[in-house]
Amino acid sequence: MLLLLDIDWNFFREPFLGETVADYCWFGGILLATLLLRRPLSLGLSNIGHNLSSRISKEKHHQTFLDMLRKPIERLFTWLLIFIAFLKLSKALDSIVVLHRDKGIGNTVDIRLGDVIDHVFELLLIFSATVVVSRFIDFAFYIQRGRANTTDNKERQQLLPLVKEVVKLFIWTISFFWILGSVFHVNIPALITGLGIGGIAIALAAKESVENLFAAFTILSDKPFQVGDTIRTGNFEGVVERIGFRSTRLRGSDGNQLIVPNQKMVSENLENLTDSNFKSIKLNINIKYGVPHEKLDKMIEELKAMVRKTTHVQEPVEVILEGFGEQTFRISVSYHIPYPWDESTSDKMIQQEINMQAYEIAYRHTEGNIGKISSRTHTANREEDKEEHENEEDLGGLL
Repeated sequence: MLLLLDIDWNFFREPFLGETVADYCWFGGILLATLLLRRPLSLGLSNIGHNLSSRISKEKHHQTFLDMLRKPIERLFTWLLIFIAFLKLSKALDSIVVLHRDKGIGNTVDIRLGDVIDHVFELLLIFSATVVVSRFIDFAFYIQRGRANTTDNKERQQLLPLVKEVVKLFIWTISFFWILGSVFHVNIPALITGLGIGGIAIALAAKESVENLFAAFTILSDKPFQVGDTIRTGNFEGVVERIGFRSTRLRGSDGNQLIVPNQKMVSENLENLTDSNFKSIKLNINIKYGVPHEKLDKMIEELKAMVRKTTHVQEPVEVILEGFGEQTFRISVSYHIPYPWDESTSDKMIQQEINMQAYEIAYRHTEGNIGKISSRTHTANREEDKEEHENEEDLGGLL
């Protein structure tokens, strides 16, 4: 107590470069306190934020919340406390001119160090606050995604990532214009007007991106498939992993990831193999002219009996003389097999078995007068009687 009475308090009131010694002491004290207390303070604020967020979900996500938000909150309050420290030296900083501009007779502009520091910290604070809000949005959608996974809600699983990106894009757009207006003193209404005038050029430049964005909303509203479904479109086939703004990501059977533009997904024929319960297979056998009628009848009956006896084949089974060409006529063999398959069964093995037996029967009854043989398959839902896109596979010419 006596030591405090012996201190010359007038010393702290002495001016130095426009500020008192006390202001410099406050500046140093706040910086020191910031370095020592920023981590405990960020943890305390994170705990408060987690307690508030726990109202969103009854599950415990404390560690996840800390992983996502502790460091952004720490940066935000570090910049805020440092900025408060510099405010204690505002007079000294305003007395330092960092740039002098002469715009004409009697018209000069002085840019002072205090103005530069104010704008720099304003930029850092807006950016850091936006990161905190963005991470909190990530945390909220993390909770919602967990609920969707728990209830196996496919619609929410594929909708949540897209909604999250839209919300975050909106937040960062507001932050971007806020920085332009507050830090760089841009006339925002005039800028928006200018963007409206140049909107046509921007729309033309971003035509494909806009098409893919609207295609994404088409997919989410029409729901031709969901995350986890196996689909085929064009030359692409795989399991849907994610539906994004621009593209849909598939995981192929070989383990590779396929990235397909959303516009392609809605503009081409698409098969949802998950919703299918049988696969229709059609085998075409081209036979050269000269086969007697009796042998042809016997061959058709034998083909039909062979297909029906094959394991896993389902009705209807049809074998007909389908058409005539210049040098050959065509026998069509149609049958159905279950889809999808379990691990112990292979549709390729069944097709191989039927194709080999069909070739043996046709060769025997026609004495080798066989032309081109081809097979085509399509997958469909028997209950809903869906039309499916057919993919033809040439099995090669057998002479």
